[in-house]
Amino acid sequence: MKKYLLILPFFFFLLNINVYSQAEKPVGTLTAHVTGIENNAGEAILLLYRPEDPVPKNPFMRVKGEIVKNESVIAVRDLPYGDYAVILVHDENNNGVIDHKWGMPSESLGYTNHWKLTLFSGMPNFEKLRFNFSKANPMVMIKM
Repeated sequence: MKKYLLILPFFFFLLNINVYSQAEKPVGTLTAHVTGIENNAGEAILLLYRPEDPVPKNPFMRVKGEIVKNESVIAVRDLPYGDYAVILVHDENNNGVIDHKWGMPSESLGYTNHWKLTLFSGMPNFEKLRFNFSKANPMVMIKM
């Protein structure tokens, strides 16, 4: 019986570790500061991607922001810390999609990591746009 009493606290210790490991990840507010927007027409749309989301087709989250003086500040609240990628769309006509002309985007786009879409850059993907969102790194700067 004494052996079981000695093992019982160890069993509860293991149970406690298991419960903690299944708890939700810590969350914070990601702030995207966007500069260099051509004009104040329309709105800024932040397309947020997780590692498992196909870039640029299927964002995890879409968050709209107002454009004031050719800049926008967009906050994503209660976001778990981790690796993400962002594409920012200047949706001038408020239709909610990236418009194209001759196969190229006709509305301005901005990307994390100062990545630029060119004829030689290839399509954006998660690895090219990846950044780490954490308590120590709560903001991302995007230049259009």
